[in-house]
Parts: sequence; C-alpha cells; structure tokens
Amino acid sequence: MEFIKRDARKLKRVGMSWRKPTGKKNKTKVGKRGHRPMPSEGFMTKRSDRYKIAGMLPVRVFSPKQVESLSQNSIVIIAASVGTLKRKLIIERCESKGIKVKNNGSRPKNTEKIGE
Repeated sequence: MEFIKRDARKLKRVGMSWRKPTGKKNKTKVGKRGHRPMPSEGFMTKRSDRYKIAGMLPVRVFSPKQVESLSQNSIVIIAASVGTLKRKLIIERCESKGIKVKNNGSRPKNTEKIGE
C-alpha cells in the first residue's frame, strides 16, 4: 500500500511523502469512507519479513574477512568508508561465494595505486 499526502497528485506544491493530516475536519484524519487510508499497525509486514532486501538479510561489511562468515541468504552492503581497493576485494570474494552485493557499482573502477 502506498501512503501519500492528501491532494499530492492534484497539486504540484504538495509533496508525495506522507505527513500525518492535521485539522479538525480533514477527511483522511477522520477516516471518512472514500478517502485515503491512514497508516496503522494493521498495514505492517510480517515480523519475519521486516528489514529484508529482496528476501535476504542485509549485512554491512567493512573488510574482506567479514565476507567469509556470511551465508547465502544474506545480501552485502559495503560501508561508505571502505576504499576502492578493499571494495574490489570484497566484491570478488562475494562473487566467488555467490553472495549478492547491493552497492557494488557506486565507485569508479580505477583500482591502481598511485606510484606503483
């Protein structure tokens, strides 16, 4: 279910991201029939499916050693502080183990050290 602000599709100045409706007579807030639903606990996903990416548990990785302890049902997210050389090593180890990487194409491909 997609929750967007009231009149977001009609008016350009009204953003799409959800904000709780305010005002006494707001139809969405009051829960009038025929108007948008408000987010509530009933719309939550199952506890076993929460925080997953494509059905797999995301794991933040900082070094190539951490990849060795991961299983097939996890997806790797390489930390932003990891440099290009280590990033390349992490991606290679993930490919050899058959683990998916969420952000593998976010850095330039040049991995040569300067001065060597």
